[in-house]
Amino acid sequence: MQYLRSALRVTVAAGLVACALAALPSSADEARYRKPPKAIEDVLNAPQLPVGFPSPDRAFILLARPLRYPPIADLAKPMLRLAGMRIDPSNNGIHHASSYDAYTLVRVSDGQKIVVSLRPGSHASAPVWSSSGSQFAFANATDTSIDLYLGSTASGAVRKIPGVRLNDVFRNAVRWTPDGKRLLVYEVPVSRGPAPREGAAPSGPVVQETTGKKAPAVTFEDLLQTPYDENVWEHYVSGMVATVDPASGTILPLTPLGVYPEAAVAPDGKHVLLRRIVRPYSYAVPYENFGHEVLVTTIDVARKPRVVATVPLQTNAGGDAVPAGPRAVRWRADKPAVLVWTESKDAAGDAAGRAGESLKMLDVEKDGAPATIMSLAGRFRGLTLVAKSSLAIVRDYNRETRFTHTQLVDLDAGTPLVADLGTLRDGDRYHDPGTPVTDSSAGGQTALRDGDAIFLRGDGYGPDGRRPFLDRLDLKTRQTTRLFQSELTPLENVAALLDARGDSLLVVRQSPTEPPNYTVRTRASGSERDLTKFVDPAPILRSVQRRIVAYKRPDGLDLSFVLYLPPGYKEGTRLPTFVWAYPAEFNDPSVAGQNTNSTQTFTTVNGASEIFMALAGYAVLDNAAVPIVGDSKTVNDTFVEQLTADMKAAVDKAAALGVTDPDRVAVGGHSYGAFMTANLLAHTRMFRAGIARSGAYNRSLTPFGFQNERRTYWDAPDLYTKLSPFTYADKIADPLLMIHGMADDNTGTFPIQSERMYAAVRGNGGTARLVFLPDEAHGYLARESIETTLAEMVDWLDRYVKPAKAASR
Repeated sequence: MQYLRSALRVTVAAGLVACALAALPSSADEARYRKPPKAIEDVLNAPQLPVGFPSPDRAFILLARPLRYPPIADLAKPMLRLAGMRIDPSNNGIHHASSYDAYTLVRVSDGQKIVVSLRPGSHASAPVWSSSGSQFAFANATDTSIDLYLGSTASGAVRKIPGVRLNDVFRNAVRWTPDGKRLLVYEVPVSRGPAPREGAAPSGPVVQETTGKKAPAVTFEDLLQTPYDENVWEHYVSGMVATVDPASGTILPLTPLGVYPEAAVAPDGKHVLLRRIVRPYSYAVPYENFGHEVLVTTIDVARKPRVVATVPLQTNAGGDAVPAGPRAVRWRADKPAVLVWTESKDAAGDAAGRAGESLKMLDVEKDGAPATIMSLAGRFRGLTLVAKSSLAIVRDYNRETRFTHTQLVDLDAGTPLVADLGTLRDGDRYHDPGTPVTDSSAGGQTALRDGDAIFLRGDGYGPDGRRPFLDRLDLKTRQTTRLFQSELTPLENVAALLDARGDSLLVVRQSPTEPPNYTVRTRASGSERDLTKFVDPAPILRSVQRRIVAYKRPDGLDLSFVLYLPPGYKEGTRLPTFVWAYPAEFNDPSVAGQNTNSTQTFTTVNGASEIFMALAGYAVLDNAAVPIVGDSKTVNDTFVEQLTADMKAAVDKAAALGVTDPDRVAVGGHSYGAFMTANLLAHTRMFRAGIARSGAYNRSLTPFGFQNERRTYWDAPDLYTKLSPFTYADKIADPLLMIHGMADDNTGTFPIQSERMYAAVRGNGGTARLVFLPDEAHGYLARESIETTLAEMVDWLDRYVKPAKAASR
């Protein structure tokens, strides 16, 4: 069966390539990777700015340099696509997980830099800090294993912990115990045997059965398909939870071999929360929906794990459906060993959450059933514990109104509600009060507390731009005091509080001409002290002009885009133009009209970004607003009409500014933006060409909903047909370039979507080109893939847009 399945995959891949090549000139060069223009290539080759990870005690920042643009040979290595995962069988990790190749420590007190002694060629994870901040652990991936390392802030030295081979398929294989003395790891046991081998012949048919119960699910990728798949997946995701004493090297297993995607030590340092996935598995949903047990075991004392709950397999995976039983189980940070979680009141996990939820609690050191703390009217969205208290901030969501409700509750009180902290509509950035500043040094992620107050950090969007802020919220009076707010320029974001009251702040400061750098800011005096001085990695991007352009749709809705103009642009020159966008649904026009575009940041361009087209001589209308506004249940009934109005308003405004030649405009987008692009070419003649990347074009292949559409194909067949550009492939008269990763992992955007769309356009005499990128997923990673994508985009625009002349269309 596995041989047959592999053969089918190869056959499908070969068919996709053949379909793509059928449109191309019969030249061997067409099947090779390509290079973009030199100006673009130079930016791709520019150094990457590091990512900062402050220590819990705020004494250090660890700067990690990301590894980007791996060679295609790395992506082409063996990969197991099973149960919604992509596993590297050679080292028992995620296939080509994000990683870092250099660490540098910066001491906050004086800015001293300590180079961490990573080995050349490292593929290190993000650091995992101990509670004291004196040590950090990380996983390092090699070709054959994922190893555990420990680093010291005193010297920057790192050392490998011998005898530990991590199983990092769940990306959380390393954690510290609360006292910072031991590590909790998920490891591949030495005794594990070889991977299962499939017999030469199948043992029988592959059977699935449904028994009359509705179980809608979105179109997931990489699902299990055979019993052999089940065994192989179980082999690679199974492991043992163990503690590691870095000082002595002692490894103490806590569990037998099993599938444990989550493990966490209680504040008392004695109890361990586990989630263990159990059979039966499913061929219809990914592993996150598999049945599991919630267990509690102990450290140092051999004891049979306590089964807190058994959660059944969830086959209903449409919309906001959730499994029956406990979810979001975690330890309370203020108690030795008390669990808190949420449960849907609807045993079937209703997608809309109409029955509401119950917040529950259990002291694992006591016998008895869980206690119900309170009921939530909507679907649970999150819980933030307040440090050193029984208080918590709880959020729930109403899918019908699209509001998130926030409450302050006392988990120990008979009447838990302390204060209603209000509601916020989806997408409302202007009125977002911010999120709690959290700390991970005291027995779990908790909101920092200063007396009766916590701190809120927000982006501070407003009509004039972004002004990130830090507020102090008094939990007794519910009064908010603004401690800090950024100027428009330079833009400063609070990365961390350096003391209990927030008198000294660690901020990230940037401007259109200055890269993001870490700075210590003293609030009382306003003084600043730079900790880093990163230089501009790509100076040519500073010569790309950038501005925010605001305008209105004919119905009065406020819209905007970011305009990028090529280096040396002269005012009044009309340029060929490329519009890039992504539609979004709203049920409130005032929210839909909010401007979240900004020119306050330092421009960095990575990957196959559309902004690169400015270096090829095009005006780029980036992130052009495409709001689709209406009742949540029926908003897509006017998708095409609103989409057309949005785009016409953008092109008209750019033409009125004198920067765009309205006869030389192309449109493009990725994913839902690709769907948008194909619809625009199917229903309008506004554009000379389109570029659609990793899109879905036939909505009958996503029959249980897409984006925020809640109706199924059988509820609204006419809508699904109308919104499918595949239906109107015979109307597409302008050239369409489609690019798609052959290993797309996104729900709904199977590569066959592009294959069939291309065939439809070709069959009806249209102009199209299909480029399939081997081994790439929904987003593109390999250097060769990114270079080829950019080269294809530039060539398509140069061929069909730049030389176009005004003519009747």
